[in-house]
Amino acid sequence: MTDGPGAAVDGREARPGRTAPVTSDAAAAHGAPPAHARGRSRHRAPAVVRGRRAAFAAGALVVAAGIVAATGGGPTAVGDGAVRDPSGVGMPASDGAGWRRVFSEDFADSTPQGGFEADYADRFSVYHGFADTAGTGRYSASALTAHDGVLDMRLRTTRSGTPLAAGIVPLVDGQWGGQTSGRYSIRLRSDEVDGYGVAVLLWSDDNEWSHGEVDFPEGALGAPAWLNVHCLADPGEKCVQHDTGVSLQDWHTYTIEWTPGRMSFLVDGTVVGSTTENVPTARMHLVVQAGSNDGTPPRSAAGSLLVDWMTIDVPADGATPAPSVPSDDTRTAAPGWGG
Repeated sequence: MTDGPGAAVDGREARPGRTAPVTSDAAAAHGAPPAHARGRSRHRAPAVVRGRRAAFAAGALVVAAGIVAATGGGPTAVGDGAVRDPSGVGMPASDGAGWRRVFSEDFADSTPQGGFEADYADRFSVYHGFADTAGTGRYSASALTAHDGVLDMRLRTTRSGTPLAAGIVPLVDGQWGGQTSGRYSIRLRSDEVDGYGVAVLLWSDDNEWSHGEVDFPEGALGAPAWLNVHCLADPGEKCVQHDTGVSLQDWHTYTIEWTPGRMSFLVDGTVVGSTTENVPTARMHLVVQAGSNDGTPPRSAAGSLLVDWMTIDVPADGATPAPSVPSDDTRTAAPGWGG
């Protein structure tokens, strides 16, 4: 994809014959502004382990190691001989015992280049018109296109020199937020794009960092996928920080399972970690952000974060879903690294 001439100040590009996208003010009002962790890299692990909370708090996370295998990016055959495109694994139709499906999207409806916001306005709120979390890129609706069954977040620098970022918030019954527990799944992969990263996160409906921040997956595009849970008492620090051992370059399904008193994290249906500490209790919503890391990305850097599908489940009426935990024969307690 290439940038057309005459990009607007907010980074959006005009598309002849298309209606105007939602205004920047309206888009910002529908999702959490990217104020959290401003000025600090949120897409890569720290170079130095610092102090009491820089890595795992002792006993905070129960992890299962060595049980997730890398997967290729091509389609795979299923039992009836059909092929599930494009990632090789179709979106699950079942919401599971104790859960109720409230949102699902497989991006089957293609859009013109940069036309995602207008065509998916009933299903997503889109960030644009303001700086990304690192402060060097700018959220733009023009970075988003649906094609070939995927959402394509295309990261690059415009001709005017603006690094583009992309951010979306799925809408449940036309609204964002309101969950105090839930199960959030997303299947994605990325190119390796120097200077850019992704964070799939739960963020406070009230835009209060002290309410919690849970990032999974998070990392530089094409690099290892990290799990980060920020400390409720000191949200500038991460009380859980874990390298999952899988690459963002490969197709994987990442799930945040949030139940009262516990959060569990799954890759391709396998639990890679579970914690009962720093679990949010306030209303939260899911955000998918892709943007610049520290500094300005190389002008020549360009590539995509691709999302095959997303689902959100909430506890069924009157039900308390059983939390997922690592099996007894694979789990180990985090050793308090860096404590």
